[in-house]
Amino acid sequence: MVYQLYDSAFRILDIRNNLLENFTGSRKQIIDLAASTIPSSYLLPELLAGFGRMYPDVYFHPWQTDSSGAINRVLDGTVDLALTGQNTGDDSCVFIPFCQDNMVIATPVNDHYLNLKQKEQPVVFQDFIKDPVIIREKGSGTKKEMDIFLENAGIEPSSLNVVARMNDLESIKKSIVNGLGFSILSARSVVDLQKTKQILLFPLEESAHKRSFYIVYSKNRILKSHVRQFIHYVKEYYQTV
Repeated sequence: MVYQLYDSAFRILDIRNNLLENFTGSRKQIIDLAASTIPSSYLLPELLAGFGRMYPDVYFHPWQTDSSGAINRVLDGTVDLALTGQNTGDDSCVFIPFCQDNMVIATPVNDHYLNLKQKEQPVVFQDFIKDPVIIREKGSGTKKEMDIFLENAGIEPSSLNVVARMNDLESIKKSIVNGLGFSILSARSVVDLQKTKQILLFPLEESAHKRSFYIVYSKNRILKSHVRQFIHYVKEYYQTV
């Protein structure tokens, strides 16, 4: 059954590649790539631009989804690789960490949180426990990291004052700006709002809680040379920036 799915996926991709060749009149090398929210919005643009300058004959076909969806696309053979914020430990996949980011508490700019910023003592998550919080839906790497943080801190999710569950990161950010509540987010996703003073950021106390992003590909798939080149480029890029 697995091999039938792979065979069907490859046939569809071959048809797509032939159509692209006929349309463009060129034999571009294609990389089908799935990416979860943070990599897709905040990492992929600079990666594709840099790699494209070095390898102009490579054509990218990116898919944006959540981390679970990106890994599923790797497993069903519809993409060559994925960039995700989650390592599921699936034995069929290779997970290569390539970049780290801090998890932060993002809050509205109001008197309550401005006063909290002025505290002499370090701010801890218990300072926010009764405040309205917005959380991501399941399937998100950010949600998984939040769950890990709460478990390590001994905090029951049921004790949180949840006012909304959202799957769209931009909706969460806009809701924070408009005062709906706070959320635990990846620092890369909110640094622009912090710079324009639309939100406040507080560190998580669990040793400045970090998350990793991963390159994911199937152990059952033979990677083409230009896909291997892209993987190498991604790994090297974040060692030099």
